[in-house]
Amino acid sequence: MLCEWDSQFPGYGMHLRTIYRGGWLCTVYEKSTAGRPNGLEKTWGEGVLTTAWIQYDGTEGELYNVHDDSHQWHNSWNDRSLTALRDDLVADLREHLPRETRMLEVEAPA
Repeated sequence: MLCEWDSQFPGYGMHLRTIYRGGWLCTVYEKSTAGRPNGLEKTWGEGVLTTAWIQYDGTEGELYNVHDDSHQWHNSWNDRSLTALRDDLVADLREHLPRETRMLEVEAPA
C-alpha cells in the first residue's frame, strides 16, 4: 500500500511518501519546497508563502513495526540494524510511485 501527502500550505512545503509492507510502515520526508506558490496565496494572501521553521532535507523519515509498536511511538528510521530493511522499503516505494505527478493548484483550504 502506498500513500502520498503534500501540504497545502506553501510555507511548509512538506511532502510525505509512505509504504506499508509486511507489518512495516515506512514514511519518507521529501525535500521541503517551502515558499513555492501553489495558489493558496491567492485566497489567503502572500503571508502563506513565509517559510516555516520546519524544513526537511530529504534524508528524514519514519519506520515502525506496527505489530510490535501499533501506536507508532518508537521511530526506527535511524536504527542501524534495520538500515537494509528501511532502504529496501524506500526502494520499493520509489519504484512503485507514479512516474509523473501533477500538483493541483490549491483553490481553497481543505
